[in-house]
Amino acid sequence: MDKKYLEDRLRELGIYSEYYHRLELKLLAQVVPYDEQINCILTGVYEGSRRLCAVTQSRILIISSGVLDQKGGIVIPRNKVTSWNFDKKFLLSSASFTADGKKYEFKQTQAGRKDLFEWAMNQPVKEYD
Repeated sequence: MDKKYLEDRLRELGIYSEYYHRLELKLLAQVVPYDEQINCILTGVYEGSRRLCAVTQSRILIISSGVLDQKGGIVIPRNKVTSWNFDKKFLLSSASFTADGKKYEFKQTQAGRKDLFEWAMNQPVKEYD
């Protein structure tokens, strides 16, 4: 996927203006193929650093592009996700999901992502061969 295609998808989702400047988008465009649709993007504090979380048809990608953070990215297949939750609060919203018995939680995320996150997590999982 190229960055222009990704930016067009963010416009379709109505969230382009919040993420166009994020450095993580360059890496995201490189790891998501054209036939995999991105359904939600949010940012939050995960394991002590601000990360970008992208929910696609088949995966959840956790990406960091900070110079000080060398942990790279995490890929979780959507079919491994057993539960999810979005706790919407004025300033301290959080999004979380559990996969293979491990809980992934993003604190200090955008409260306005609740509906999009829940919609994305409720979409059918697309399996690739």
